[in-house]
Amino acid sequence: MDLQKASTLLKTIKKAVENKHLKSAFEGINQLNSEQHNYQINQRLEELETNYKYMLHYFAEGNNDPQQELIYNRLIRDTYLLAQDAAEIVFMQHSSFYFYEKARLQTVRNPILLDEHRDNIIKQMDTFSFIELFPEGEEKSNRLFQNTLAHERTIEDLFNSTYASWRADSAMIESYRRFIDNEIIPVSDKSMLISALTMNIIHRLDDKKTSFLFDVSQHPEQEIAIRAIVGLIAIFQKYKSWWYLFPECTNRLKLLADDNVFCRRFMTSMIQFIQARETEKITQRLRDEIIPEMMKLSPIIGKKIDLDEWLGEKSEVEDKNPEWQKILEESGLGDKLKEFTDLQMEGADIFHSTFSNLKLYPFFHEMNNWFLTFTPFHTQITKYSNNKPESIQLLNTISTTSMMCDSDKYSFAFSLVSMPEQYQKMITSQLSAESEGIKEMQEEDNMLLPHQKEENSIKQYIQDLYRFFKLFKRKDEFTDIFALPLNYHLIDAFYPIVHEQMNLDRIALYYFEKNNFQEALEAYSQLSEINPGKCEIWQKIGYCRQMLGDVKKALDAYLRAELIDGNNTWLLRKIAQCYRILKQPETALIYYRRLEQLKPDDFNIQLNIGHCFLELRKYDEALNYYFKVELSDSENTRAWRSISWCAFLSRKFEVAQRYYGQILEKSPTTHDYLNAGHVELCINNIKKAIELYEKANEKEGNFESFQKLLREDEEELKMAGIDTKVFPLLLDKIKYDRENS
Repeated sequence: MDLQKASTLLKTIKKAVENKHLKSAFEGINQLNSEQHNYQINQRLEELETNYKYMLHYFAEGNNDPQQELIYNRLIRDTYLLAQDAAEIVFMQHSSFYFYEKARLQTVRNPILLDEHRDNIIKQMDTFSFIELFPEGEEKSNRLFQNTLAHERTIEDLFNSTYASWRADSAMIESYRRFIDNEIIPVSDKSMLISALTMNIIHRLDDKKTSFLFDVSQHPEQEIAIRAIVGLIAIFQKYKSWWYLFPECTNRLKLLADDNVFCRRFMTSMIQFIQARETEKITQRLRDEIIPEMMKLSPIIGKKIDLDEWLGEKSEVEDKNPEWQKILEESGLGDKLKEFTDLQMEGADIFHSTFSNLKLYPFFHEMNNWFLTFTPFHTQITKYSNNKPESIQLLNTISTTSMMCDSDKYSFAFSLVSMPEQYQKMITSQLSAESEGIKEMQEEDNMLLPHQKEENSIKQYIQDLYRFFKLFKRKDEFTDIFALPLNYHLIDAFYPIVHEQMNLDRIALYYFEKNNFQEALEAYSQLSEINPGKCEIWQKIGYCRQMLGDVKKALDAYLRAELIDGNNTWLLRKIAQCYRILKQPETALIYYRRLEQLKPDDFNIQLNIGHCFLELRKYDEALNYYFKVELSDSENTRAWRSISWCAFLSRKFEVAQRYYGQILEKSPTTHDYLNAGHVELCINNIKKAIELYEKANEKEGNFESFQKLLREDEEELKMAGIDTKVFPLLLDKIKYDRENS
């Protein structure tokens, strides 16, 4: 059976299992195994089908079995797992995917058990301790290098064998436990095991391994616990439809809902997963806004720099030109850079675009290296650095920074150790200075924010994961966990934690602030069931619906909020706005009048009252409000536009002409030229009308679009007494004039 056929058949079987059509699923599994003739698959399939027939018989007899649902769910679960196992056998033979390459490698060689890896690592740690007793010199350096290299190979093999491992049994879980519990094994090595297990379960659901991650999620070592929690979130999200079949796993989440530390880390990780979805947007903005602006400014700033200054004393070098800041302020780039700094402080991944181009080193060709904790003593770094003081200092500085995730630190290190010494010295000096400043800030943050270190660890690990799934050269062979739906609030297994009001509010707000309005709407709708009397929830439900284009339902939510707080000006404005959009200016006017009483000096409210009168064709009342705004703010072009258009509709052409004349002297739009042309046409000033229409066409930049805009006003012009039969003449005249210009 070829891969395409096997993949299609597996999807069909999973669909059948999901719909609880077990007979069809059994037939599909039998077909999957028809060419493999795997005895174990056949035996398990026969047992399942026999048990299912017994259950059906018992059911048909009308017997009431209190265990029937439990038995049924177990049959569904075992059928699902068996389908996966049957497909895996086919894929193992034919697939070229990374997972199966590593799995086949484990079968063709004498596999090393996890306990053997554990013993090897313990020996290597003892060797490190022994070598440290040696006097400084070449022999010590060589021995350290060789032992480090042996340890790296052990960890690589440990990761790959764990990642490509088969479904776990009790003995395998115990070996994992012995590894994690051993006090000699470094935390970084234990963390690699957790990452390998996570990637294994993402590839193939394994409830026993998942249960083990729950155990590890409460490990006293923060780094280990965090990797387990992050892994659990990704795993539960990927298999969200199947967890009801594994109550032993979902019950663990229920129990941990009372663990404050676990819940805090769980929620922080979830928020960071949501934040990671913004990375591409941030990268795009860097590419489209920040970098182009910097490129534009670079020659301007360059002219302000006297390069000879950089050869003088240190004090002169540090004397920054104040004109540079002025240029930044005038360009608006300074504000954008500040925005990105704020995003970084919030936890946004602003370095992804920078370091994505530095992931081409051979180091990143191996999957395990994407999950390594950074160490300046990795052999692929030290062989380039040659233990030079500048390089060592530089690498140590990199290792202590919290601004970069581990894979970015490796990228940075590889790019720096190959630089000439003078550049290394300069960068080391800069980084050291910045590092000291950052260190002081971190110490202050840790005093004020006791969980800051924990949050940084979560952020950095998720960034490492993001880079792997987005940048690994064979990324297409993996299920991208960052492409899964933003549905954390809808995952039933997460309910005990996520639906605690404070946590759900936090998720909803994060969706909302990142403009994920559909997800925010779902979350706030859930919150409205928990706390139906909170005005803010209904406000945000309304806003989300409005942003999603459902104005009618948005209005319903706003009106619900109004029942709770009837004097909220923002809310009254939104209600009025919705009524206007729904073509109900009479009702909109009622709300704008209420707003007028609360905020009598608000020009926008005055203008909107005028707009309502305009839509009701009460032109004199509309003009009264427009003139009122102009009287208070004589340079208000919005008032001018409203006055001129209202004057046109009420056939007060001289007033309209005067105000359009004022508008055209400012910053006129296509519509300004067009409407001014209408006025001139109505007073039979054809030449001036054509001139203004030509400017409208020029402003629009597209004749077809201009023609459409003109036709949209046809009815109003007819009502003003214009014979629209002249339109073809006007348009042809504009075409000829355009050709001759």
